[in-house]
Amino acid sequence: MEKITLRKANAVQAEIRKAIASKAVSDTATFTEYSTNIEQAFNDAGVMFGIDVTRKVALNTALFNIRKSVAQANASAGISDILADVQTIDAVMAVYSGVATKEVAKSLDEITARIQKMKVVPTNESRIYGDRYNNVETSVVSQVAIDAAKAKVKQLKREKQTLQDKLLTLNVNTTIDISDEDAMVLKTEGII
Repeated sequence: MEKITLRKANAVQAEIRKAIASKAVSDTATFTEYSTNIEQAFNDAGVMFGIDVTRKVALNTALFNIRKSVAQANASAGISDILADVQTIDAVMAVYSGVATKEVAKSLDEITARIQKMKVVPTNESRIYGDRYNNVETSVVSQVAIDAAKAKVKQLKREKQTLQDKLLTLNVNTTIDISDEDAMVLKTEGII
């Protein structure tokens, strides 16, 4: 058994994916009128095909064994919960960020003054310019709500950073075991 940290496991998984994608399984053999020993070349191509298939299967098996181990370690170390908390913070932060950028509501005095002004404009004159001069539209978000949302975003950013620091520590300190068979495959590929 070989032990690696969760952080290293993430890098190993990326390398395995690259190795899987790097070389296609060769399933053909090409011959010309100048080919000699066709039977041997055909058999060699078949052997290489089998080796390529076995290699891809071994790499995929190692990849998914590591993924399972990482998932189990994430759950037992509390990483899965922290990741869910970070996603929750991101979602809540998006809501408060939206509030923080809203336009401030017009004051009731301004709304009332505009409506009074509309009442004194002759009806025919207001129709010339369309309905946009016959109503007052305003945000309903107060400056207090905007300021509170900005403060909440700052607080959530701090909470998220604390959780990310904790994640980093857990990823560096939590280890998983790689089976001897998977370790041999990964060493053969030059991944570990």
